[in-house]
Amino acid sequence: MSPRSLTARALAALTLLAAPQLPAQQPADLGAIAKAFLARSASTDWDALDQLPGFKWAPLPPTSLTNCLPNGDCFARQGTATAGGRQLAVMATGARTIVVNVLLRSQGAPLGEAAVMASLKQAGLAPTIARCPVKAGTPATSWYRLTGTDVAPGFLSIQPAAPGRPTEGFVLTRGDDLPALQPNQLAMYSEKCEPGATRPAVAAMKPHESIAATVVALLVPTTGAPLPDWTSLRALPVEFTWLDDAPKQVDLSALGDPNPMMLSGTAAWGGRKFSVMATGTAAAVKSIHLSEQGLHPKGEHMLGVVFQKGIQVRKVRCGPVYTESTNDWYTLTSPGTRPANIRQSIRYDGNQVQDTYELRLDGTLPPRDPRDRTPGVSGC
Repeated sequence: MSPRSLTARALAALTLLAAPQLPAQQPADLGAIAKAFLARSASTDWDALDQLPGFKWAPLPPTSLTNCLPNGDCFARQGTATAGGRQLAVMATGARTIVVNVLLRSQGAPLGEAAVMASLKQAGLAPTIARCPVKAGTPATSWYRLTGTDVAPGFLSIQPAAPGRPTEGFVLTRGDDLPALQPNQLAMYSEKCEPGATRPAVAAMKPHESIAATVVALLVPTTGAPLPDWTSLRALPVEFTWLDDAPKQVDLSALGDPNPMMLSGTAAWGGRKFSVMATGTAAAVKSIHLSEQGLHPKGEHMLGVVFQKGIQVRKVRCGPVYTESTNDWYTLTSPGTRPANIRQSIRYDGNQVQDTYELRLDGTLPPRDPRDRTPGVSGC
């Protein structure tokens, strides 16, 4: 079964789990709920949920989830609500001290998107379509950016009723950025949703496939200079945004990088954000560092995709044994590229992981740590 979004997975849970039998407060409509949740004056604490109109919540503290949701939320609080005359099963999710999302699943006849839009506008909110299905008319989730006076940045996603799914789902999310899609959804949704316009997919490839393509594009061809210069680096077909016009002299010894020059940048693939650092001498680029800024669901195999692109991948060194991370070096070779080494570091946090890569274009390895292991020895 392919991975599903926070919306689909958590809203499905609301359908399957019996909602707590809690007496509802005075009914409200979805517009009033959205405005109260996103009000600039509203607290993000868990106890502030009790102030939302039309809601009744299970007692605090929030429940710590055995498995965090795909977006990284690890705490939840269930409840009930009434909106537009319909009973709703609800669940708030977030971190230990902060509520980020409120999920709502209708329990009766659908409200309908037109009624939801009217409710938002009546509450003084301006909904603007921000993400939509690539195929117009598909009964899939749409995301709206909500703005208004004294309203903090946020989004409302709407999952319409469909055959086999007779009820609607809604997710209110705090924040400036659209909620991340799961890798299998990137080709299904677009962020160009103007009426009549072509809807290009958010991404044609999954994030780890894009990272693999970037690694391969960075490898130095056997023809030409043994290493790229800084101008050649900028010309490579990679999706880096450089933050400076030229490399700067920096002491990188704390990172185990012997190079004296550094150029910093950023990259993003399918909602996953990375800091980028190229290092080398004044004349040549020798290493590329990619450091992920958040977490993503584990289970991908980036180096496997590199192999599929015709690059031989061979493990040459394992780092020290840690319970929450791995730090392994691999040699990358092919008939058309010069040998390079890449360190893949993966930090584990439940069912989420965070990736860091160091690609040494000059084919060197750092000095060996006494705790490092040789392939085939001590579990390497």
